[in-house]
Parts: sequence; C-alpha cells; structure tokens
Amino acid sequence: MLAAAAALGAALALAAPASAAAARQAGAGTGSGSVSIDSVSPQVARPDGTVSVTGTVSNGTGHVLSGLQVQLFTSPLWFTTRDQMDAFLTGGTAAWEQAGNPFVIAGGVAPGATAGWHASFKVSVAGMTQFGVYPLTAKLIGVSGGVLSSDQTLLPFWPGKQAAGLAGPLQVAWAWPLIDKPRRQVCTALTGNDLAPSLGPGGRLAALLAAGQQHPGADLTWVIDPALLADADAMTRPYQVGSTANCTTGTAKEPASAAAARWLSALRMVISQQQAVITPYADADATALVHQGLTGDLGAAYALGRVVAGDVLRRPLGYSVTAPAGGAADLSTLTALAAAEHVGTVVLNSSEMPPEPSQGWRPDNAVTSVRTGVGTTMSVLLADDTLTRILAAGGPAAAAQGTQFAVEQRFLAETAMIAAEAPASARAVVVAPPDDWSPTAALASALLSETVSAPWLKPTTLTSLAGDGADGTIRAPLPVSKQSPGELSGGYLSAVRAVGASLSLYESMLYEAPAPYRQALDEALAATESSAWRGGARWQGLALANGLSDYLADAESKVKIIASAQVTMGGASGTVPVSIENGLHQAIRVSLNATVVGVPGKTSQLTIGRLHHPVTVQPQQPLTVRLPVSSAAIGSTEVRLGLSTADGRMLPFGSTSLNVQSTPYGRAILLVIAAALGVLVLTSAYRGVRRWLHGDRDARVGSGTGAWQAGADSHAGLGGHAHPGTGNSPGNVVTGTSGARNPTEAPDDLADARRWADDA
Repeated sequence: MLAAAAALGAALALAAPASAAAARQAGAGTGSGSVSIDSVSPQVARPDGTVSVTGTVSNGTGHVLSGLQVQLFTSPLWFTTRDQMDAFLTGGTAAWEQAGNPFVIAGGVAPGATAGWHASFKVSVAGMTQFGVYPLTAKLIGVSGGVLSSDQTLLPFWPGKQAAGLAGPLQVAWAWPLIDKPRRQVCTALTGNDLAPSLGPGGRLAALLAAGQQHPGADLTWVIDPALLADADAMTRPYQVGSTANCTTGTAKEPASAAAARWLSALRMVISQQQAVITPYADADATALVHQGLTGDLGAAYALGRVVAGDVLRRPLGYSVTAPAGGAADLSTLTALAAAEHVGTVVLNSSEMPPEPSQGWRPDNAVTSVRTGVGTTMSVLLADDTLTRILAAGGPAAAAQGTQFAVEQRFLAETAMIAAEAPASARAVVVAPPDDWSPTAALASALLSETVSAPWLKPTTLTSLAGDGADGTIRAPLPVSKQSPGELSGGYLSAVRAVGASLSLYESMLYEAPAPYRQALDEALAATESSAWRGGARWQGLALANGLSDYLADAESKVKIIASAQVTMGGASGTVPVSIENGLHQAIRVSLNATVVGVPGKTSQLTIGRLHHPVTVQPQQPLTVRLPVSSAAIGSTEVRLGLSTADGRMLPFGSTSLNVQSTPYGRAILLVIAAALGVLVLTSAYRGVRRWLHGDRDARVGSGTGAWQAGADSHAGLGGHAHPGTGNSPGNVVTGTSGARNPTEAPDDLADARRWADDA
C-alpha cells in the first residue's frame, strides 16, 4: 500500500499537467463552463461513512449549455508529502476512479447563469483505509463526453485513534492577531473613523474577537497591538477625527462608541482566561528600526506598549513571546530584542529557517532555537509558511468568490498531512495569520472549530510550545543582517528620524509636563514607525509624520524672545531687559543665550555678563531676564539671542537679535561729577587757610563777633541756608544775634559746577 501511495505522487507529476491541458482543450471546443466545489460533508471522511459534496456550475459563454453532468473522482491512494497535495491543487486532474454516480443537470444553463449540483459516495467503496489525505475532484462533463472544467479539494480520512497509529496528537498553537494600523495623532484625535465599523457587528476585529470567545478550547494566544487598544479606548468617550496643527480647528467630533466599549470589555474578559502577548506599540517595524540604527526608538515602542496595554486592559501584559512583523527577522534584530527587551521567544515564518537539505527529509517541527549575539539562547517558534499563505487568501473577497470552503478544507488537510507524514514523531505546528488578516466571522469560527474538533490536533499556547525545546533539526542559520520583505525604507525612516529629533528637543524644553501629554507625543511618533506603513501604505505613515511635524512647528512658534531692536546704553555697562514669552499650555524650562555677532577684521569691545541659568516660564506668561552687558568702546554691536534646553541643547526656534548702542554720555557725567568734587575740595582747603591766616584778628573782635563769623563760615562751606532756632545741626545758625548775611562772605563756589552737571 505504501508503494501504491508513492505511485500517486508520480501519477500527479506526469498525468496532472496533461489532464489539465486536455480539460482546457475540451472546454475550448464546446464553450466555457466551470464547476466549483462549495462544501464537503463531513469534512473528514471516516470508515463506513458517506461523503456528500455540493457545488455550482457556471455558464460563462454567450449561449445555453445543456446536457451537462458532474462526476466525482477520488482514489484509494493517499498523499505522502505536502508537495504532492500542492501539485494536485494547482492543476492535477488525473483520471482516478469514479466516486458515486454523476449528477445530471436537468435542462440547460443560460448564459451568465449558475446551477447547483450535489453528489455523494461511500468511503468504503472508494477504498480509503489509511490515515491521511486523499484527492477529490469534481469534473464538469459536456454533452459530448468531454471535460469542460474541474475543481479539486482535499479530503482527510480518519480511521480512528488506534488505527491512525499516532504517537500523540499534533500540537497546534495559534498566534491570533488583533492588530490594525495606528490612527493616533498628537492631539489624541484619530486620523479617520474607519475603526468604528471594524469594531462593530460584522467588522473585522469584532469577528476575530467573537470567534475566539466562542471557541475557548482552541487555547489561542492573543497577539495584541497596544496602539489598537489606545484607539479603541479613545472611542469609548467623545472623540475627534482629523486635526490641524494647532489641534483646535478642522476636527470632526464623534460621540462615544458603544461598539468600542463592548469590544474592549469583551477583550478584557477573554484575556483574563487565555494567554495574551503584546506587540511593541503600533507593531513597530523592528527589523527596519534595527537596520537603520533606531534601536532606541524600538525600545521606546516596547516600553510604551507595555504602559498603554496595562492602562487599557487593566492588567499587566508583557513580551514573553514576540512576533516581528511579517514573521521575518535576522540575527541582528533578535540580538537587539534579547539585549534590550530580554525577549526569550520569537515567532518567525518557517521559511526563515528551513531544514538543511543535506540531512535529507525528516519530520519538521515548529520549535527550534538560535544563539543571539549577546550569548543568550532564544526559542524560535516557526509559523507554518503554507498555512499563513492559505489563511491570507481567506478574506471577504475570497468569500465572495466561493473559496471560503477551500480555505477551511485546506487547513484541515494540511494539519492532517503534517501529522500523518510522521505518525511516530511528537510534533507541533504554529499557525500565524497575517497581521492584517480579515476573515469573515464564519471562516474564523470554522477554523477554530476545526482546531478543537479535528481528532489529530491538540490545541496549545505559544508559551507551552516554547518550553518544549528544539527538536534537533539542522536548519539554515539566520543571516546576521538581511532586509525583510517590504520593511520600511531608509529614506522613509530618515524623515521620521528628523521628526523624532525635533520632538526630543521639544520634550526636553517642557517642565513638569503632565504624563498624559508626554505619552501622547510619544504615541504620535511611535505611530509613524509602524509596520502597517510597509509597501503602498507608506504615504499614510508620512502623513502622520508630517502632522506631528506641523504640530511641533506650531507649538514652537509660541515660544519667543521679545526684545527691543535697539538698546541705547548711557554708559559703559548696564542691563538689557529681555522677555521670554511662553504661549504654550505647559511650563517650559530654558536658558537665555546671548552671543556677540562679530565684524570681520574687528574685535568686539562688548562683553556679556553671566546669566542666571536656567529659568522656568509658566504657561501663557512672559518672564523678563536682565542681560548684563558692558562695552570698552563707544559704538553699535549686534547681539544674537537664543534659547537652549536645561541640558544645554540649542533650540532652533524663538531666536532674535538686538543692537546695543554704547554712548559717551555716561562718561561725561562722571567727569563733571569728578570736577565738581575737585572744586569742592579746593574751596574747602582755601577757606581753611583763610581762617588760619586771620585767626588773630578774629580773636580781637570778641567772642560775640567770632561766634557770628563761625556761623557764617559754616553756612558758606555747606552751600546751604541758615535756619534760626534749629539748634546745632550742620548748616544751621547756632546763635540767633543776627540773621543778616556777612557782606564779605564768599559766594557759593559750587554753583557753577552744579550747573555744568545739570547741563550735562
């Protein structure tokens, strides 16, 4: 029997292309008609059972097709490899044994019309005995007996646990994705409102969640993007769609979404009972970020994802298992994840580490490991590449084309084939649909139902598989550095890097800004680095980056230096008042920097004193800083004013300049004052000498006359006026014998000096 099964592969390789060509030739001679298989019941054949098949015949010609019948064909020979199954489905129509009676389509099929058909056969008559997968073909036969078209499907056969001879069921672990493109903007507004229908009844995300709820026995591992959680959470309150740079105009306000609230509530309940892991925020393109030297951004995305997921889901989630976008990563990426994030298990596509051909065929397994560049061993779970491609075809478009059944049946057949090709080996398979997988609710539910009910499968979690250890298969090593398909380009990330640098400067200027505001800024940047912007979606990521850049430019324009264009300094030194204006809603902490603009070939004589660094400027309030300046020469000097962050980084905005004019007036005043003081000293000395020279005559005049003369001298020396009756205060008359002025008293010698000073 094994030899016969092997012969099936040879028959497929030789007969299938010829049979397909014959069918096409026959169809071309009698007009184009097509047949499809729409369902098989049961989907798994069993001993002594009957298999019923239904389908559709379509007339794509311009005339009526009549005399049509549909005949089923199968074989007692089973497939021995997955490659044989693939060859059969892509054109194998070998003339195997008829199964059951043909279905005759009564009457004719009008142009453009369809007709249903159904047929059945006994499993025992078909000769199926061995656990495995068998071919099943439906052929549309014309009135002349020629084959107009055919459709193929795969039929697993289960003879019972004992007869199957499995060492143990095939462990199957799903990485069930709840991932979407990020819509979060810096203003916490969403870019669009297309998430609402996805969370509502019949929507993509609603279908994925509902299927997981309905089949807890599938033991799913939920892979959740925190950015999706943030967007859905924002919708549970009145939210805005679209925004402008200033975050105040041009936005549409939406009411709170009941669908978003229900979806989040259901998700919280599900993950309280099932395993869940998270992606970095916005499912950041890890490979691209590592390749472009943005490992800091990748670390920030992981940290941000942990915070957001914990806040929204109200429980901590981590990165015990991580799945790089597209299932592709090189050794440099895994090393970065191991070193910075301590990731211990990663999910990759099986095509990343295929078995080495030199060791010959051996049973493949989903569990292996790699040695990272930091010396740690990382478990690698290899998601089956064929299953990923099959599931990718199961979106809404596939359902409209009647191929949803084909996806279901192929999933069953592929897992049965994996189990049957090495029944004595304990093996596992990982199923990882694409991140943007969009199955119908019916398909998602059917696949999980098959996961639970297929007798050769045993559901398990990704973490459980990781603990099983590698199977010893020699695999192709991961390249140290290799671009993954479609990863974000260096040009794209260069634009994002520039926005990130601007954001870093802006955030370093903020002083004690509220944590939600800082988080919103970080989320806006992380959203631009999402793997969702790979390929043709690049422009959407650039739109987010441009929106963040516009917001920063608008915010930075509200931080200004206000100073007079020209300042006249009445002396060699002084202070220049400069105002820092903060029009933001957050306080800032900055330093004022002043630089003398030099003239080529000339040394500047203006110097600037030490400033108090830094200063805190409260929201919506200006702060005046006095700039100390001094000049050794008379003239005009340009001073450039700018701001820097508290850690010394210059801010590229808010700068201005002023012109400091140093004048001679201050020096003139000082000279006049010095001259006046000199006259005062000389006059005092002169009077002292005069009193000394006339000392004898004053003594002869008598005591009364001497007292009067002393008072007059005191009055003249102080340059004031006597006020009788005020006691012995300086400048006042001591005795009151006469109030008349001595006609010989010298005039006020300081009058001219004071007048010169006033004029100056």
